[in-house]
Amino acid sequence: MKRYIQHELLKISSFTTKEWIHPVHNHNHFEIIFVHKGKGIHCLSNMKYTYQPGSLFLLAPCDFHHFEVQEETEFTFLKFTNIYLYGMGNTLLQSQWNQHMDQLLIYVRHQPLPVIKNIQDAEQLENLLRLIVKEWQTTQDELNETIFFLIQAFVSIIKRNIQTPPAPPASKHSAKITEIIHYIHQHIYSIDHTQIKHLAEQFGYSRHYLGIFFKEQTGRTLRDYVNEYKLHLIENRLRYSSFSIKEISDELGFTDMSHIHKFFKSYRGINISEYRNQLTNNAV
Repeated sequence: MKRYIQHELLKISSFTTKEWIHPVHNHNHFEIIFVHKGKGIHCLSNMKYTYQPGSLFLLAPCDFHHFEVQEETEFTFLKFTNIYLYGMGNTLLQSQWNQHMDQLLIYVRHQPLPVIKNIQDAEQLENLLRLIVKEWQTTQDELNETIFFLIQAFVSIIKRNIQTPPAPPASKHSAKITEIIHYIHQHIYSIDHTQIKHLAEQFGYSRHYLGIFFKEQTGRTLRDYVNEYKLHLIENRLRYSSFSIKEISDELGFTDMSHIHKFFKSYRGINISEYRNQLTNNAV
């Protein structure tokens, strides 16, 4: 399989085509793809999705894909590497961006298409992309602040269209358990907010009942669910960001470095530094 390598922090392209000329491939960067017009099939990581005007796709570096164009199609591609924000020199923005990407990568895969169901939002996304493309064509600047804030606005509109967590358990209590899971996802970066004591108070249950209820509805304990989700985020950081292990530890609320090392090894049976080294070696 061909792998496309992008050294630039950010690249933006908008084009119209009747035929997709690229082979099945993956990348070393993230991609947000928007369809302005046209119809066809997007073959993405062994799944096939029909696309049409307003369709949107988010790809992680590990994804492989190609398009089958059935009707002349206008695409816009936003392509950015895992260190795109480092040039902006703002650690808070970097952390917020990573959290946005966490949510989008997890939720988009589980959303029934189209992801953007609100017509006005789809129109706003298209208008924002037109502005982004115009600014890019004028400046060709990877660290252009105008482009960055337009992309932030673009991502925020996507987020509000995918607020429901993926694959909630099917039961008569699914609305409540979905609400609890969504709350955990939103507050995973705060240890206090994901403690059973706080969650019980937040949702009006006793700690004992909440533990039983959560296990009954999801098949796993509340603590296991929180830890497994946190582990997923750590692995995303190790795979897709240049954050140091200390930065990951601080962001996710671990008390110190030994805490995150012990946590990771208890689940993966390998030291977190060794895990990152394996990812680096496999990417070469």
